[in-house]
Amino acid sequence: LENKQCTTAFNDPIVNIYYSLLGASVPLMSSPNIVASTIHSTVMETSACSSAGNSPPKSVLYSKYELDIDTQKRSLNYPGKEHIESILEEYSQQVRDLQKRLSESTEQHEQQKYAFRQMVIDLQTKLQELQMEKETLVDFRRRESQNQEDVKTQLQATIQELETASHLQEEMLREANSQVEHLKKMVHCHEEVLQELRGILLDYEDATGKKLYEHESISSLHVRNLNTAFCKVLRDLDSEVSYLKGRVFPLEEQLESLKKESQAKTDLLLQQHQDRLEQLLSDHEQEVAVLNDKANSAHSHAKNIQSQMEIIQYVSENILSNSPCSKLYGLRNGIEDIDKQLHLARSEIEEAQMQRDQYSQESGNLDDRLQQLMADIHKKEIELSLEKEQNKRLWDRDTGNSITIDHLRRELDKKSMELQRMDNTVTAMKNDCQGQMERQMAVIKEKNESIERVSFLTAQLESTKEMLRRVAEELSVTKMNLEASERSVSELTACLEEKERAVVVTNEEIKKLRGRVDYKLQELQHLKNEGDHLRNVQSECETLKLQMMEKDKVIEIFRKQIDNMTQIVGQHGRTTGAMEMEKSQLVKEISDRKLEAQELKIAKDKKEARICDLEARLSELELEKVKLMNSCTERARAAKDLKLERDQLLNELKAIRTELSGLAEEYEDLKKNYRDKSEEMDIITNKLKMQLKSAQGELEQTRATVKTMEGSDGHAMKVAMGMQKQITAKRGQIDALQSKIKFLEEAMANATKERHYLKEERSKLSQELSYTAAENHKMTGELEILRSQDRRLKEKIANMEAALDKASVQFAECQCIIQCQEQEAMRFKLQHTLDVKELQGPGYTSGSTSIKQYHISLPHTHPPSANIPPSQAHAGCFPLASSRAGTMKEDPLRDLKRLLHDLRNTIDEIPSMILPKSDGDGRMSPIADLRRIFVCLIVYVTNHFLASQPLEAGGNTCRKLQNKMESLQSLMESLQMKNQAMSSMIRTQEKKIEKVKEKEKKLAK
Repeated sequence: LENKQCTTAFNDPIVNIYYSLLGASVPLMSSPNIVASTIHSTVMETSACSSAGNSPPKSVLYSKYELDIDTQKRSLNYPGKEHIESILEEYSQQVRDLQKRLSESTEQHEQQKYAFRQMVIDLQTKLQELQMEKETLVDFRRRESQNQEDVKTQLQATIQELETASHLQEEMLREANSQVEHLKKMVHCHEEVLQELRGILLDYEDATGKKLYEHESISSLHVRNLNTAFCKVLRDLDSEVSYLKGRVFPLEEQLESLKKESQAKTDLLLQQHQDRLEQLLSDHEQEVAVLNDKANSAHSHAKNIQSQMEIIQYVSENILSNSPCSKLYGLRNGIEDIDKQLHLARSEIEEAQMQRDQYSQESGNLDDRLQQLMADIHKKEIELSLEKEQNKRLWDRDTGNSITIDHLRRELDKKSMELQRMDNTVTAMKNDCQGQMERQMAVIKEKNESIERVSFLTAQLESTKEMLRRVAEELSVTKMNLEASERSVSELTACLEEKERAVVVTNEEIKKLRGRVDYKLQELQHLKNEGDHLRNVQSECETLKLQMMEKDKVIEIFRKQIDNMTQIVGQHGRTTGAMEMEKSQLVKEISDRKLEAQELKIAKDKKEARICDLEARLSELELEKVKLMNSCTERARAAKDLKLERDQLLNELKAIRTELSGLAEEYEDLKKNYRDKSEEMDIITNKLKMQLKSAQGELEQTRATVKTMEGSDGHAMKVAMGMQKQITAKRGQIDALQSKIKFLEEAMANATKERHYLKEERSKLSQELSYTAAENHKMTGELEILRSQDRRLKEKIANMEAALDKASVQFAECQCIIQCQEQEAMRFKLQHTLDVKELQGPGYTSGSTSIKQYHISLPHTHPPSANIPPSQAHAGCFPLASSRAGTMKEDPLRDLKRLLHDLRNTIDEIPSMILPKSDGDGRMSPIADLRRIFVCLIVYVTNHFLASQPLEAGGNTCRKLQNKMESLQSLMESLQMKNQAMSSMIRTQEKKIEKVKEKEKKLAK
């Protein structure tokens, strides 16, 4: 131990300087044994004191030093002793002065220590405040992380909502496809109907030989021009109907007049025939009676003549037998009487012949009349035979219809009663009809308006058809877009999974880095232990220095120390210059950061203005979208209503067509019935003519019989009796014919009634036809209007879909902008937190240079610490500490520089990009601990370093350090303000993002 202490003493430059001074002042001494012995004694004393663990006070040391000098004075007796003693006294006085100065410097040093301790306490309080602020920031980060998780959940919810919206859109597309298919079927049905209409028009053209539409053929005729074609057809039909009506009405009037005339003529003829027949019969009966009387008188006269002739014959025979003269006389008288009688008879015969001639003339006239009557009767008999057959048929029919006729008669009675009631109601209805006519006029006006609307709706229907086609095409395009969007969603989900995997990897890396941080914390604990060991070594060094300063030759050491201190002050000035350069760099960086912050604020303001504009635009687009959806729904409802009306109109058209076909069939049946009845009337007239011919033939027969009756009166009587029988038979026939004529008159009356009823029905049907034609015209106009409305609706739907596509594109751009802004906000947060963490510690000298130095020095400074376990590293700290202690004896400035460089390297080993987050126990981040330790070490080193500096240099350095600390505090405050501003900005942006998401949710709903 003594040898080691001697070697250290001789190796010490202070001892060498002291020895050189002694050698220069004592030339007589040939060897340094005396000095060595004194030094040995002092070293032994100091070693003993150090071994005891308590250094003696300075007064004791100096008294010992004086005793040693006295002992040296006593022991040494050599020439120049007085000179040495004077020198020693001078040095002793200098030492006393130095002791006084040292005591004053120690007091100042203690005061400075007290001030520095207060500064350290203040800094610790500020660090605690900063730690509290860090804790608040950590809590805020936790909240932000929670908010981010909530945002993630919201985004997942929005993704689910978007998926549901996509499903809903798919369902809507399916419904739209079903509707499109239904509409296609409807269109196909309409096309078939149109083809049928075209076929009808072609048949009409073929039948009439007229061209309905001059510009195009009917097979390729457009739907719009069908209205004109049908209007032409209806006009032609109306003209034909009116022409036929014009022809039929006079024919009907002529027929009615002819029927009336024929009925009147037939009635007159029948009455005349009946009167003539009755007269002829009465005359004939009178004549027959006269003839019978005459015949009876002739028979009686002939009988008388015969009886007289017999009497005469008998008398003549008697006379002949008695006397011829008397007989002749009697015969003459009888002959004369007979001649007179014969003359009378001849006169009577001549008169009878004259009467017969007159009668024959009259009978000839009567024969002519009878021939005519017989011809008429023959005709009527033929007609009667036919009518008998018809009557048989009718009686056969009437037997079955008698019950129905009774019911019909009852119903006729009821209807007659109802007709009386109806007459009463008709009088009331006439008054109502006048009001209804006025109302109908208003209704007609409304119908005209409705016709215009229907035409407009037809146009809209056409436009809607075109729009539906476009919608079908656009739906196919939207299907493709949806498939592309589904693919993009799948890609986004894959990207999200990859990002989640990357997040998991980053979490694992963060865990690894936390392990590294824990390992570095352990190393820092080792460094703390080494610092404690260095402090102990420094205390020992101080004790050694104090012990060395007790010696006489410490004065020169102090001089050299003063020179060294001047050099150190120069170096410290250089370091202060470097610090000022670093400060200027920091100021420049702060100004650059301020400019960047201002630029960011301007960009933020611009983005906020743009966001406000986009929000306003989004609100406008939402309103427009709502309006468009409402208008689309209303138009869809209107289209549905129009479709229903169109279907109703088509059904009405079909019903009208069926009615028209039924009316045409009824018209044809009426024509056929009219023709049949006219033919029947012709047949009846022919029959009557045949009966007249037969009656004339019978009259001729009667004339022949009358002529034959002239030959023989007996035969005439027989003929007269036959004639009476025939006349009675003919009377029966005439009665039957009269009954048939009455039946036929009743049938004619019924036929006239039926004709009147048919005319009324025909007029009604013609009115209905005109009304249906007008309604068809109205329907065509309404169809044109609907087509125009369909076209307009299709165009509007196309415009609306284009606007919706634009809105969707703008909405996607807004979402992209919002996501970019969120990413920028997160990036600004990260940059802000990193800047705050980098600027919080005093070790932030020059960001880029320190990082570069870190990257350069990492592989050279601590390569073994990464692989050596903590026990070995802890064990290896002691030799490092001893080596550092030895080097500190060589050069304290170099030791300071090395310490600062090592501490900066250890602090810079932790990456600046990793954000320090507090653990669950609320402990501080390792960066803050390192920087706090770094500050404490700097304070300690400066205190220890200033202990050996003069007062002026210590004051300047303390002022500079205080100024630097104040500038750092101002920087921290400004950064805190910026952090608060950035946090407020981030909150506002998050609120805006939440508002936008809520709006998106509303839009999705």
